[in-house]
Amino acid sequence: MVLLHSAQGMEWQSPPKGTSLKTLGEAEEQGFILIRGEFQKRQFRLTSLGFEYVERDKRRLEARRL
Repeated sequence: MVLLHSAQGMEWQSPPKGTSLKTLGEAEEQGFILIRGEFQKRQFRLTSLGFEYVERDKRRLEARRL
């Protein structure tokens, strides 16, 4: 979830520091992100499913604050 919330839009970006390959792989398997590159040059971006999931979760969290 931290990985998805760290994404800024749907553009290619570096994962947050400390993100494991397992975390990236699991998010990719679930269809939330796409991955490109290898090792230190690895990048990810949200898929439309991932973007919708993050937006829905942000709305849910905001509603809990009110």
